[in-house]
Amino acid sequence: MSSTGNSFQSKTPSANYLAEKDKVYYKSQFVGIDNDPGESECLFCDLSFILPTNEKDYLSHLFEKHRLVIGDVKKIASLRSYAHYWKARCKNESLINFCTTMLMDCTPDGKPSKGEIYYLLSDCIAEDKTLRDEIQSAKLEWVLNQQTYERTDTNFKRGCIICKQEFSGLRITYLTHLKEKHHIQFGKYHNLVFVDKLLDKIQYNFDNFICIYCEKVFKDRNVLKEHMRKKLHKCINPRNKSYDEFYITNYVKLRDPLCHKEDNEFDDEYDAIVFSDNEDEENLWSDWTAENNPITCLFCTVKIPELSTMLDHMKDEHDFDFNKLTENLNFYEKIKLVNYFRKQVHEKKCVFCDQQSDDCLQHMKNQDHFKIPPARIWNLAKYYSPMCKEDPFLYHLDTGSDDECDESNIDKLSDDIKNL
Repeated sequence: MSSTGNSFQSKTPSANYLAEKDKVYYKSQFVGIDNDPGESECLFCDLSFILPTNEKDYLSHLFEKHRLVIGDVKKIASLRSYAHYWKARCKNESLINFCTTMLMDCTPDGKPSKGEIYYLLSDCIAEDKTLRDEIQSAKLEWVLNQQTYERTDTNFKRGCIICKQEFSGLRITYLTHLKEKHHIQFGKYHNLVFVDKLLDKIQYNFDNFICIYCEKVFKDRNVLKEHMRKKLHKCINPRNKSYDEFYITNYVKLRDPLCHKEDNEFDDEYDAIVFSDNEDEENLWSDWTAENNPITCLFCTVKIPELSTMLDHMKDEHDFDFNKLTENLNFYEKIKLVNYFRKQVHEKKCVFCDQQSDDCLQHMKNQDHFKIPPARIWNLAKYYSPMCKEDPFLYHLDTGSDDECDESNIDKLSDDIKNL
């Protein structure tokens, strides 16, 4: 294996921007530093591709027709800028002079063949490494300029995705409304960019009855709302790569740029309050059947298909009238109570006095401890997270009215989220 390469004088990209009305004008030495699709020629021939839209076709063409591989292409902040530079750079000089030569035992179509020559264009060459770093810096500067504009622009106008209330002025007012009124979570505001495009994406999901977290399709808006409320799917899945472009952290050099990370700076409450998703679950919430998901008693191992029958069982066998004892609790408090009970029973601890016993059920019966303990014990934010991955008991909880969930209890819920 051999390689040759030239170096060039590093030059910091000169860039500036001007916010005027609803546009951001940005100047950079690189072509295509923004996210807009544009035409790019092959590095060797005159065939053109639209990047980044047809990135896969572009890379396949380079490999199959010219035997060139671009190393760590996902770490290049703008492939269009990268391709434009090398196309111009090698106008009078072969690109092969900047590549590492590799020998492989197959042709591009996979047929066995000894000593086939291929070329690797990577940051092993000083010039390529400097180029990638400068594109990265220019991309980050462009994104930060866009974010600055969005934070200060007062011409924003949009109706609420949920309740259709009209907003105008700063975008943070709109995002705060979604979070505090409807519990829709996008993460930390200082980490967001391209907010309008993000809201368009969320709007599309709601208009087409698609859950913004698990992306399952439902038959109507009411079924979707019920699913998102009961599953606590009122947030973006931080593992969904299609949302990476909306978060500044994905453009920072120390993280792989535009490469998916599982630790995006979403609010800490995400993993705490989002129920784990079951890939085998039916797409429609209304298709869920009790026969396939029997309900387990909160205190013993009895499983019963119907909630009403289960409640009768708990009342008769454990002297615990769930509906009566929780009639003054809101939906979120019921979730925490059920999850607290599940945790205690799993750990063989009394739900009332916390005493551990090998026969916890008998202890609670003997001590008449089938009771709800003081709220300070179970009404904690950590109990938003379920003990059981898919707990049918939670699915059947009465959510109450939208007004009850969104207004009278919002202050308490907001405090819980902040404390997670």
